[in-house]
Amino acid sequence: MAYFADLTPYEYSDTREGMVNIGWLSRDHAYPVGDPPEGLVPVLGELIKNPSNVYRGMHFCELCPSFEVAKETTSWNGYFVGSGEIRVPGLGGIVYVAPVMVVHYVADHHYLPPLEFRQAANPSSILEI
Repeated sequence: MAYFADLTPYEYSDTREGMVNIGWLSRDHAYPVGDPPEGLVPVLGELIKNPSNVYRGMHFCELCPSFEVAKETTSWNGYFVGSGEIRVPGLGGIVYVAPVMVVHYVADHHYLPPLEFRQAANPSSILEI
């Protein structure tokens, strides 16, 4: 999977104005960490049920300590997370695009997505840290 910094213009596939990257992580780049705000992981778990841009190949998590562990993390509650994206509409016409594996990154690697994405994904919760 490609690395893209958070909130940079989305360019992976099928782009349109206002789409930005979220959670395209790599072991070669630092990422913000913290405890997932209440409600975020369950919301992401729902969003991954209907991915877009699903490709034939699969991605294994680069952040896991070994390939053996990464092979065990290609699904989340029975849903495949090794390919595809979620798209979350935000304010002002912005669409946040994250790999489906973002649920694993948040839950297991403590990745803390930007506040505006957290608010767009789960507007019913206060997601301040």
